[in-house]
Amino acid sequence: MQRFVLIQGGHVAGPAVGAGWRVDLKAAAGVDAEAIAGWRGLLARNAVLDPRTDPDYLLTAARHLAGGETIAFALAWEQRPEPILRGVVPLAIAEPLFRASRARPWWPPGLTARSLVDPGRGAAIHAAVAAHLRARPRPVAYDPQPREGALSVRRRTVPPESVLGVRPEGYVPPNATVETIREPERVRDAVEALLALDARTARRPIIAEPQEAAMVRVVTRLFARRQQLAIALASRAGGLVAGTIHLGQGHGAIAWRHAGPDPVPA
Repeated sequence: MQRFVLIQGGHVAGPAVGAGWRVDLKAAAGVDAEAIAGWRGLLARNAVLDPRTDPDYLLTAARHLAGGETIAFALAWEQRPEPILRGVVPLAIAEPLFRASRARPWWPPGLTARSLVDPGRGAAIHAAVAAHLRARPRPVAYDPQPREGALSVRRRTVPPESVLGVRPEGYVPPNATVETIREPERVRDAVEALLALDARTARRPIIAEPQEAAMVRVVTRLFARRQQLAIALASRAGGLVAGTIHLGQGHGAIAWRHAGPDPVPA
C-alpha cells in the first residue's frame, strides 16, 4: 500500500537540511526547466557522456519503468549568490503499511544505480537528502544503498538459429542498404517501422510490454529534438531487415534498441 504524497514546488528550509544546501524533492513531472539546465550543467562539468544519465532519459524512465514504485528526484542545490545544482539523486520511496517509510537510490532496470553528484560533495549531499526526508511531515528514512535485486532486467533469449557469431564494428547485413535517420519529423515513422520489425522477429517484442514501447517512443522523440538520436534502418529487396536506435553523439553514443538479427551502425 503506497501512501506517500509528493507535494510539488516546496523545499524544507533551515538547519535540518544542512548548512549551505537546499534540497528539492520532485516527481518527474515537477522537474522544471531551471533544474534540467542545472542537471545538464552537472553532467557537462563532470564529462558524463552516457545519454542514459540525461534528464530526457531518466525522467521518462521514472514515468514508464517505475514498476509500481514511487519515484522522486532529490535535487541538491549549493546555496550561493547564484545557486548551483550539485547533485541529482533518483529515489524509490516506499511507505508500506505498518512499517516505516524508506527511500533508496533508484535507476532504470538494467543499469547500475548511482547518484549524479559533483566530486567531493557526495557525503554532504547524501546527508542533506537524508535530513530533508526526515524533516517531511511524514518522515522518510534514507538508505543510500540501492535495494539488492532491484536492478534486475528480464533479458530476451536469442534463438539458437539466430546466433550468427560476433559481428565486426560497422557490419551491415549482406546485400542491404542502410539509411540513417536523424530528422525529428521522420523519427516517429522510423521508430514505428523498427517496432513493427521487432514484433515480427523477436520472441519477446517491445510492443508486448506497453510501458517499454512508450519509453522507446518518448525517448526517441525527445532525443531527436536535441539532435542526439540516429536510427539506422537496413533494407534488402525493398523490405526492412534490421534497425538500431542510437542515443547520444560522438564517444558517448550507444546502440540502445535493436530489431532484426544484426546491429546496424549509424
